[in-house]
Amino acid sequence: MKCSYCSEEIERGTGFAYVRKIGTVRYFCTKRCYRLNVIYNRKPNKKEMKG
Repeated sequence: MKCSYCSEEIERGTGFAYVRKIGTVRYFCTKRCYRLNVIYNRKPNKKEMKG
């Protein structure tokens, strides 16, 4: 599966899932991606994710 923020491939058994009240599931590879997307409500920046 892929990270919902940076679109990086997540290995099986790593990362974590965030389930919203409306029932949608978001998968994240790191706490950084989780924090930027859920807590700070930032949208992914493709330039930032390269490298």
